[in-house]
Amino acid sequence: MRLPPVLVAHVLERRVRLRAPALAGHRRACERVAEQLAADPGCEAVTVRPVTGSVIVERLKGGLDAERLRARLAELVGEARDDDGRLIVAPRPEGHPGPTRVARAVAHAVAGINADVREAMDYRADLGTLLPVFFAAAGIAEVGATRRLPVPAWFNLLWWSLRWFVTFNPAAVAEELRAAAGGAPSPPADAADGNGGAGPPGRAL
Repeated sequence: MRLPPVLVAHVLERRVRLRAPALAGHRRACERVAEQLAADPGCEAVTVRPVTGSVIVERLKGGLDAERLRARLAELVGEARDDDGRLIVAPRPEGHPGPTRVARAVAHAVAGINADVREAMDYRADLGTLLPVFFAAAGIAEVGATRRLPVPAWFNLLWWSLRWFVTFNPAAVAEELRAAAGGAPSPPADAADGNGGAGPPGRAL
């Protein structure tokens, strides 16, 4: 079986950061991979980020073999399954082919930038926090400078209405996507595990 691509992103003596794009968007699979990787005596702490598929392995004493970790992670990702029991590296059903190559590339690039920003900010903030604050401050500054409160354009109102609908109706959106793929309806949101973290030493953030 051909193993999924796993990249070595950054290497220090006691800290290795890997990237497994196939893990992105699969929180439970990330948790299971983190637990399995943390079972290795040479991996004292494992953190997996479901948003980007980034995997950080740390060790307090001794060095880490980045290539061995990359090969092991590739094996685990190749065996990982999604919430429906399908291999996460398997092709998607024809009814729901998934994002285009351009959309996937853009999303992966933005997710990677966001992960780097979070790490640089010591996990106190990310793009999802900084950008709203920046735009809110810019809007307040514009109102203060012009002394006018302009009425939003119709396309802004349309976008906000759609954004609010998606934000407050995630279960309905998920069920529609699942129905389009020919699957069963999703369970209620309150029936799912709200935390989803595996806990130390292997965890998904």
